[in-house]
Amino acid sequence: MKKVKPPTILALDSAGGACSAALFINGEVSRREWVAISRGHAEILMPMISSVMIGYSYSDLDAIAVTVGPGSYTGLRIGIAVARGLALAAKLKIISVSSFKAIARGALITDEINGPILVALDTKRDDLYIQTLDNNLVPLTPPACMNPEEVVLAFPEVWFLEYPVVIVGDAVSRLVPVLPKNHNFIVSEGSGLADAAIVAAEAAENILLGSSVMDQSPPRPVYIRSPDVSPPQVNS
Repeated sequence: MKKVKPPTILALDSAGGACSAALFINGEVSRREWVAISRGHAEILMPMISSVMIGYSYSDLDAIAVTVGPGSYTGLRIGIAVARGLALAAKLKIISVSSFKAIARGALITDEINGPILVALDTKRDDLYIQTLDNNLVPLTPPACMNPEEVVLAFPEVWFLEYPVVIVGDAVSRLVPVLPKNHNFIVSEGSGLADAAIVAAEAAENILLGSSVMDQSPPRPVYIRSPDVSPPQVNS
């Protein structure tokens, strides 16, 4: 049986409270740049990409992977615009990776997980972005936007299973205080922030499994609710 060569992937993330770039070669992350940052993604993303790509050409890549949200309105557009520009210039496919899935996959590295994963992401408003996945990263619920108190009622089936719910994300500190004490959960030991290294591994796995991700149309940001800004109105 012919052995399949692992893909070479440049992965990017600027969707939330971190910015990162990673180069995935020969089945592992070869280089990685990551920093926790709330603003200024546009200024540091390209230097990160240049750093991880030293000694390599874009012609060496099989694809570019990028997180598509949910996340910061501005951060998402920065990451996706950079990915689309590089892919267009180098004639590469782009692989879209859910921020929920990237962060849940990161939790699998830092935690022993037998039950469901609940990803809680900060919206910078009163509500949270929420999704639950099983420990194989299969979504159990669709992405949603709700207040912390609503999360308790929205997922009644996950709080009393044999294995605890693992809660991860940059909004953990906002969610945990409102959860009843009889709920079966633990908080992930990870940072709760996305990482391009994880994005790269997720994209590579999908390619090797024969997923159709390589045939996707150009990536678009995932907005669960309307952004905080709106286009200017033109008076007629």
